[in-house]
This record gives sequence, structure tokens and C-alpha cells, in this order.
Amino acid sequence: MHWFFFASLCFLPLHISAVVLDEWFVLPPKPIGDGPDYEAIGYGISQGHGWSTSFSDPQWRAAYEQAQASSPELKYSVQLARSGPVVADTNRPPLFPFVIGAVYQVAPRGPIAFGIIRILLACCLSVGCAIAVAWGVALARGINHNGTSMSSTTLSAIVGLSLIAIVYSERNLRNYTTDFLTEPLALLLTHAFLIVAWFGAKRGSWRWAAAAGCLFACMTFCRGVFVLWLPLLVAWLWCANRMTVTQMGARRLTPFYRVCVCIMVFGTLCSVWWIRNCYVLGSFHPLGTKGATTLMGGYCDEAFHAGGEWQFAPERELRLRLQSKVDLVAASAEDLHELELEIGKQAAVQTKAWIASNPGLLPLLFLKRVVTEWNPYRGKALLLKLLAIAGAIWLLRNDRNVLVWLIGPLVMNTIVVAFTYSVGGRFLVPTYGPLYILAAFGIAGVIKSITYVKSRWASGGMFYT
Repeated sequence: MHWFFFASLCFLPLHISAVVLDEWFVLPPKPIGDGPDYEAIGYGISQGHGWSTSFSDPQWRAAYEQAQASSPELKYSVQLARSGPVVADTNRPPLFPFVIGAVYQVAPRGPIAFGIIRILLACCLSVGCAIAVAWGVALARGINHNGTSMSSTTLSAIVGLSLIAIVYSERNLRNYTTDFLTEPLALLLTHAFLIVAWFGAKRGSWRWAAAAGCLFACMTFCRGVFVLWLPLLVAWLWCANRMTVTQMGARRLTPFYRVCVCIMVFGTLCSVWWIRNCYVLGSFHPLGTKGATTLMGGYCDEAFHAGGEWQFAPERELRLRLQSKVDLVAASAEDLHELELEIGKQAAVQTKAWIASNPGLLPLLFLKRVVTEWNPYRGKALLLKLLAIAGAIWLLRNDRNVLVWLIGPLVMNTIVVAFTYSVGGRFLVPTYGPLYILAAFGIAGVIKSITYVKSRWASGGMFYT
């Protein structure tokens, strides 16, 4: 806990000051990206409409009109071109809009509320990174030090300080707090889930497994793509728990029960939102229609030529074609839901047609997505990846259980990206903690090697043995 509080004190001033000094601090969400959508739903919650949008509402439009009037370089034409009645939303996950709506209950929607939301995101990022530091130190302390030639105190100190230095060096990480994006909250929840799942495996209590299931549900409420982790998550949790249980001498069947408890709690909590989506749409679409529509941007010629990067063009073309058949000004909420269902249906047809027409391109497309998502491969980013590889090799020799806990989330994330699409490295952000911890162990391994070489050199052993 000492390392958690120390890291929090290091990170909070760093990230909050970066947000406060940013030019977007008190402005609405940036016009390009998902921010305006989340903000619109948060506004609907604050108005008592639930998870919904009301693009014709003069009060909602006023914030964007004022921002554009005061700063003509801000282009909110896409947002202000929208119109329509109050419509229940099933495209976006519910947690972040709920946070925005809660802020609007405390502070009037405007510059102050926009600033508070960004400060909250900076706090999420800081606490999430502090959890990664605390987990890395705890993992270091639990390693068998007989074969490492390094004391527990020394190894944990190197890992902890290395993690703090890595977070300080990651300027790109702080960019996610300047807009209304889910990355900081997803990072916090993912790191909390990982440390709770790990600690629960060591404690052997079903309560910790239930807490892990609750946190994984919150992760899905924050970013819907986490639901695609589920098949891989079951196998990884069972494997990691079994290795931990074997190491501690517990009963062999315990991991199975823990995984069952975790998944049952996850399913129970998520079912509430899934049932709500089915009720709103009037058909069996528990995950909403956004998944099918978005996937089309990952399986198209444009995505293949862009290195597997998600492309908006196919969705835009499909929406324009189908929206032209509907009077959007006079359309009711039910009409707009039917339109979204039809867009999702047509998107799924186009995705399947492209896959069927290009089966030979799929392996290369999967590879391109992975390569693109793990970009860049130069400078500091390359050094971080090389240190993480060194850390993985070091753990492979010294503690494979720790390696499984750290590499599992990165592998799951990479597999999901390979089969869906890349979004400029954004899918990787919630799993930065395991990556940073591996790099910190890599630094410890390098320091150990340098110390060993120096000691051998000083004793002359390098020449006589």
C-alpha cells in the first residue's frame, strides 16, 4: 500500500497539471472522435432521459454553438448537423456517460463541468498507474529470490522506481485525458481487475473472485470490446489460478470454482444492460447494434490498405444511403431504432461478403492489425518493448507464474485486435500496466546482468572460468 500511495502522489500532480494547462481544459469534447457521443448521452442522463440522446435539444446544442462562435477554428459542424427526438442509445457502453451525467448533477454543464470531467479522467489515469506500480512491487516481492541473486527489497525497489519513471516518460498517455475518452477509466478498471484477480488467487476466497467478476463487468460497461475477451479470459484465469494454487499447495479444483464465480457475477451484472438493450430495440441484440456496424470498418479494402486500421468510410457510406430513405426531421424514436437495426443488419451482410470474397487476405490482415496496434517501433517506444521482452525472458527463467499473470492480458488484447480491427493503439492502453511491469522486470534483469559482469570483472573470473 505504501507504494500505491507514493505512486499516486507522484502521478496526480503530473496528470492533473497536464490537463489544467491544456488548451482543451474547459472546452466541450473534441469534434473528432467518440467524445461528443459520450457527452450527448451523459447530458441525456442528467436531464432524466436515461441513456439517450436528444440532438435537437437547444440546451445541448448551445455548448457547441458557443464554443464554435468563440473559437472559429473549432469545427462542430458534424455535431450541430444532427437532429432528432429523445432516443434511447444502445451504441455506447453505459459507464462513462453515467460519470458525465453525475458531474452535470453537481456542476452546471459548461466550462466548469468540462474541466471537472477532464480532471476526473486524470485522476483515473493516476490511480490506475499507481495500482500498476503497487502490483508490480507485490509481484517482485513474491518471486523466489534464491536463483535471482537479488534480494526482495532490492528487486521490488527497482521495479517500483522503474514503473514510476516509465509512467513519467509516457507523454502520449496523458493525451487521453484531454478529451472525453474511455481510455483512462478503462485503464483504471483493468488494472484493478488484474490485481484483485491475482490477490484473490493467492487468498483463495470466493469473495475476491466475485469482486473480480464485478470489476470485469465494469470494464465491459466502460468499453464493450472487453466482452470479446471472455472465452480467452476463462482459459487464462483458470491457468493463472491453477499455477498460483499449485505454487501455494491448495486443492486442484479450486481454480475451476473461482473462475465460475467470477464469470457468474460478470454475467449477472451485465445481463441487466443486455436485457435493457433488447427491450429498447425490440429484438435480440443484447450488445446493441454498434458492434456489427463498427466491424464493417475493419473488414474492407480501405482497412486492408491502411494496415488493418479501422476505417469510417464504409459506415459513413452505408449510413448516408439508408438515412436518405428516412425523414430524419420527422422520424420518431422507434423509426430511428429501426434505422439502426437495418444499418447493423446491412453492415453484417457487407462484412460477411468481404470475408467470403477475400479469404486469402485474412492472415495478412490479422498480422497487419497486430503490427499497427503495437506501433511505433522506434525510439523510446521500441526501447520499452525490448525491455518488456527482456522482462518476459527473465521471468520465464525465474517465475513463470508471474509471467502468465502479466502476459495474459497482452495476449488476449492482441488476439481481439487481430480478429476485429486496430484503432491507433487505443485498444492497448488499458493493458499498459502489464506491459510496463514487464519492462520494469527487464530493467531489473539488465541491472542484475551488469552487476554480475562488474563483479566477475573485478574478481578476474571472466578470464579464468
